[in-house]
Amino acid sequence: MIGRSSLTIRKASRLLEKQLITCEELVSYCNHLAVAGEEIWGLAAYSHIVSRANLLDLAQESDGRRKHGETLSILDGIPVSIKENIAVRDVSLTAGSRILGRGMKDHPPCGYDADVVRKLLRESGAIMMGTTTMDEFGMGSLGMNMPTTPAKNPLPYMRNLTPNDLTSLSDDEVDLFFAKLIKSSQDEILEIHSKAFDESLPVHSTGGSSSGSAVSVTHGSALLSLGTDTGGSVRLPAAWCGIVGLKPSYGVLSRHGIVSYASSFDTVGVLAPSVECASIALDILGERDEAGSRDSTASQLQFQLKDFDEKQAAASERPLEGVKVGIPASLSIEECPDEIREAWMKAANFLSQRGATVMELSTDELSVDLVQLSLATYYILVSAEASSNLSRYDGFRYGVAATRDDASSESFHLDATDLERQYAATRTEGFGIEVSRRVLCGASVLSSDRFHSHYEAAAKLRAALASQMHSSLKEKVDVLLYPTALSAPPRIDQGEIDSTETFANDVMTVPASLAGLPAISIPVAPKDDGRFPLALQLVGYRHGEATILNAARVLQDMSP
Repeated sequence: MIGRSSLTIRKASRLLEKQLITCEELVSYCNHLAVAGEEIWGLAAYSHIVSRANLLDLAQESDGRRKHGETLSILDGIPVSIKENIAVRDVSLTAGSRILGRGMKDHPPCGYDADVVRKLLRESGAIMMGTTTMDEFGMGSLGMNMPTTPAKNPLPYMRNLTPNDLTSLSDDEVDLFFAKLIKSSQDEILEIHSKAFDESLPVHSTGGSSSGSAVSVTHGSALLSLGTDTGGSVRLPAAWCGIVGLKPSYGVLSRHGIVSYASSFDTVGVLAPSVECASIALDILGERDEAGSRDSTASQLQFQLKDFDEKQAAASERPLEGVKVGIPASLSIEECPDEIREAWMKAANFLSQRGATVMELSTDELSVDLVQLSLATYYILVSAEASSNLSRYDGFRYGVAATRDDASSESFHLDATDLERQYAATRTEGFGIEVSRRVLCGASVLSSDRFHSHYEAAAKLRAALASQMHSSLKEKVDVLLYPTALSAPPRIDQGEIDSTETFANDVMTVPASLAGLPAISIPVAPKDDGRFPLALQLVGYRHGEATILNAARVLQDMSP
């Protein structure tokens, strides 16, 4: 699925080094794509697009560094996007919520960078095209829980573009093709998008909550995007949009500057057009600061990926010799469609042919009961943490306060004080329905009559599942292989979707989140109708990113 037709970080960097393009031309091209996607296709991927003037200033600085041999990293001059719950000093930090100013004009910038943003933009030289839309506070699987129009899955529109078969071209010819493409004018790009747009096409979900991040990478306006993954918010949109989504082990990447949803789950992740792009980003972002991270939950382990020679691996018939891949029987559930099960088994055989030892992980080793309870366990725990984290947004300490007229509404309880009315009005106006639902659920499970039966029980189940997954990945296998999602992205233009049904989209992604393990989603095969890809994920042991990335590099070459 990920072939020579994708513009990747490595290709873009090579074009810059060979002086076939300039950074100014590259960021102009990606800016044109972003504008065309928003204005013509209505993708709603971006909450904020950086002005062209600012982009060109940054591009000129990058071109100057490259001219003098002083590039900061392979990411220097590479266009990226950043989810709007990650702090960027000169942009408002809204986390997709009205209570933090989403949709307000002239809302002030947050004034500081998240640790990962500082490393990506300031220290490595990447150029941010804009901040991306998301489910409010990261709460959602469909990308629909936001105060504005939901993001659209771009794949149906992109299939109307003229395909380019580059398989017969040499590397130099491929470079010339991309150089010419990047030099396209804004008018040419707008015209191509206008011809490809078909308003009769159904609108499909991008997946959530890192909706806009996935769309920006799939569409090509960013070659890398930072998202956050609490229970699958990087992996699910990556799967439904046909790209790579990587959730590192909890603590590998600093959470400093990330708006908290569920603090013991929230993980900064990467969405990228290829496994190599995700690996490049993780290698840079995972490097420890000499003075230590500003995130107390960050691992102090010096993170470093093992070297991986792509050409040598391609030349080898068995690049995964010695790697043990587990197929969890407890995740082979009846609801898994035949086409996904077939792709799953095909992938297992493909890895076996490349040297891996593939074995089934029995239900004794990973309990089917724990897996079945994992979704309920997850939602109890994240709702409890969300209730605690979001209690600060009252319009006084944090958040945008409701107006006096809203606060004096007669709909509030007659005995409420003025302060209570102000709190209630602010949270009613500022929080969306799904956020309110989860905050109330969290408050309920933390109450004295439910704490032991719900919250404490869920915490014990989480510990038991994590223990089994850690033991399996330590003693039996090196990686687990199973589907990322059990369905294609649903249509979102046919009325309201039952909120309880959307929870089921996380059933395959939450186990790794509960255990804090690294996981990566890779597109492996198209659906029969050719519209949306099928995706599998590889889950590894804690700090086993190198192992799952090396296996993922091999798996992404599986024939559709």
